[in-house]
Formats: sequence, structure tokens, C-alpha cells
Amino acid sequence: MKKQKPWGALFLLILALPLLAGCGDADSTGMRDHEHPLVTVSIPPERAFAEAVCGNLAHIMTVIPPGSSPETYEPTPLQQETFADANIFFAIGIPVEDNQVLPYLAEKTAVVDLSNEVSAAYTDLTIADGRDPHIWLSPKRAIVMVQAIARKMAQLDPKNKNAYEDNAEVYIAQLQALDQELTDMTAAVDKKDFIVFHPAFAYLAADYGLEMHALEQDGKEATAVHLQEMIDLARAKDIKILFSQAEADTRQAEAFAEEIGGTVVVLDPLSDQYIDNMRSMMQAIIDSLQ
Repeated sequence: MKKQKPWGALFLLILALPLLAGCGDADSTGMRDHEHPLVTVSIPPERAFAEAVCGNLAHIMTVIPPGSSPETYEPTPLQQETFADANIFFAIGIPVEDNQVLPYLAEKTAVVDLSNEVSAAYTDLTIADGRDPHIWLSPKRAIVMVQAIARKMAQLDPKNKNAYEDNAEVYIAQLQALDQELTDMTAAVDKKDFIVFHPAFAYLAADYGLEMHALEQDGKEATAVHLQEMIDLARAKDIKILFSQAEADTRQAEAFAEEIGGTVVVLDPLSDQYIDNMRSMMQAIIDSLQ
């Protein structure tokens, strides 16, 4: 019997590599084949909206991964290269988009700013530099974003128009149920004031009759004067919880909590498990008001 030449198996393996690659799922950048549109979104909650609308009809890439801050995150060079492959980019009005995403998009990439869609339906809240960007923390505004995603995807991929619209209708019903649930939860409490480190929850508070107070001002740590004002507020209203985020500076948060005899509770406003996360964050806020 002839001995098989060692390079024979290697040659077959090399021939098979393109087939194996074609069978693979998305790589670390979110890139796949181009059978379906490549959709780029900025943050994980947007991904939840896009996945609900698109199902398996599109490949979705998120610019800012879970656990990273939109204020400080910088996409990798490999990510920036893949932005040029996107068929559509759903912006949400956060600063990182202007410097780290839009310059790398190809001319063919459609750009949809969901914050403009929301502004046409609801009044914006403002911060020092302009519009408060945390619109996704309002289920009412999330509904507007989902409607816009479905409409734009139907224009981009008309053969699947009915699927996008049907998927959006199902998810919007879930968001409407969430909105009603949060309304019922907040109606059951008398106290309304809560304190956060980063002022991300103004839309959530406004939607449900709560009052958010923040340590951080204009993206900076609290001054000594403002910190004392928040300490006085916490004592006057018997607030014992400071809500923070995983990426926030814990030193000032912990010092504040110690000063008021309370604790720090970490929330994740950037979770891609949107509905469950909104429910659990509101429950944490309600628990702090009991």
C-alpha cells in the first residue's frame, strides 16, 4: 500500500477553507456575508430595537459594546473599517457618532438619526450642551424609534417590507405593555425623588412623574457646593440610595453614599435586554422610594 503524501490532506483542507468560512456565523466585528443588509447601530438598546424589527433578515453591528461608556469609547480600527460596509446606520444622537462613526461610513450608507425622529414626536429634554441624548430610556420614545427603523428597513429592503412591519407591530405591543406597567408601578408610590451619579434617567423620570437629581453636572464630577446640596437633599427627603453605572467613577459615588448613610446601587442603562432591563431598573428605583 502506498503511503499517503502528507501534503495531500493539507491541500484538501486549504480547498475547504472558503467553504468553512462561508458556513461561519458573524465574526467579532459583526460582519457576515451580504445576503442580508448590514445594519449598524450605536448602542446595545438600539440593537434590541433593530433585532426586534429585522429578526434574521439583517446583520446588526453595534458600535459601543456592553460595559463601555458612550462618552469615552473609541472604536477599534477594525471596527471603523467595517463601518464602510454598512448599508444603513441608525444614529441616536450621542457625541461619539460625529467623530468615530460618521467619518468612516461609505457614501452608499444610508444614515438615519433616530433622535430627530423622536424630536418630531416628543419634546426634547435639554442639558448644558443641548439635547439630552438618553432618549432610549423612555419606552414611549423607543416606540417611535422602532417605527422609524421598520419604515427605513422597508425602504432599504422592500421585498421584506411586510416582515419588518409585522415584527415592529409585535415589539411595539410589548413596549406599550411595558409603558403601562411602569406607569402602574410609579402610581403606587408617594415619594418621587431619587439621586443618580450620571444624569441618564431624566426621560424616564419625566415619563412617569418622578424627579431625578444627579451628582454629575455637564459630564463632570460634582463640585463641593453641588455635592453638599445633594447631601442636604438626601437628608431632607430621606434618600438612602445613590444609583450609579458600572463605568462611572466609584470613588465619589461611594463617598456620597457613606455621607448620607446609604448605599450605591448599580444600574445598566445600556443593556441590550431592553424590556427586562427597563422593568428591573424601575423596580430598583421604586424600591428606593418605599
